[in-house]
Amino acid sequence: MPASRQCSRYVVQTAASTLDFDTKSSLHAVHGKATQLSGFVDALCEDGVLALDPPPKMHVEFPIERLASGNGLQDKEMWKLLDSKRNPLIRADLRELRSGSGTSYSASGEITMCGRARKYDGTLTVVCSGDDITVDGSLKVDIRDFGITPPRFLMFSVQPEVNVRLLLVARLS
Repeated sequence: MPASRQCSRYVVQTAASTLDFDTKSSLHAVHGKATQLSGFVDALCEDGVLALDPPPKMHVEFPIERLASGNGLQDKEMWKLLDSKRNPLIRADLRELRSGSGTSYSASGEITMCGRARKYDGTLTVVCSGDDITVDGSLKVDIRDFGITPPRFLMFSVQPEVNVRLLLVARLS
């Protein structure tokens, strides 16, 4: 009987992990970053390569009020728009990872924001190195998918599409 293959738990390293975002408004580009990411990656790395059997799992979350653009007034309006008091966290869960080329994988997952979960597909680069796993991915998220109406005020408007880049470093626990 073959030995059972088990995933190991890797814990997100808050100080080394970031989520960057950018979108456009009628006045200027909006750039920002989220900090205090937490979560885990359950995965099996064999000889520096991510195994797909057993299937890897990943969960990442962060407080909405850790989204910051550098403009305090703009940030407070963003937190209000995202209803941070009622739904204080944004969560992402990996549901499926399929082989791609090299360290690149096709991924399906779920993002939960404002109390609504939506499925997204994209590409992740996953690198196993010693006791660390690094996950790097980009995605375009439409805030209307979560019931959010992009803000408009007089001639000022914000685009509904937000480009998101996740750089996640997780260490073997």
